[in-house]
Amino acid sequence: MSAPDRLLGAIGLCRRAGKMICGVDLICTELRKSAQRTQQIKLVLAPADVSDNTKKKLNDKCKFYGVELLAVPYTAVELAAAVGKDAPIGAVAITDAGFVQSVKQHLPAQE
Repeated sequence: MSAPDRLLGAIGLCRRAGKMICGVDLICTELRKSAQRTQQIKLVLAPADVSDNTKKKLNDKCKFYGVELLAVPYTAVELAAAVGKDAPIGAVAITDAGFVQSVKQHLPAQE
């Protein structure tokens, strides 16, 4: 299995385990609420083809709430397919530290 396939596999496994939130609006809502909850967002992944407006919104929210935001080298459609959705996804958030470590391990080196 190649490195990109492993990354998509790790993202899909995270979704099947119930440790993921899909969609920009749901992520922003959960970031606001997560200060009072035990299930906090640990990492936000955005596809490469996300719009500038969405990228800015996610960047601002993640900086304010102290959550790491990473870009993945996939389109919104490829990311959606990895998590079992039909429609393109603007971002996904991971709520488990173990899955965050697994996903980061499979991310290609960013220059």
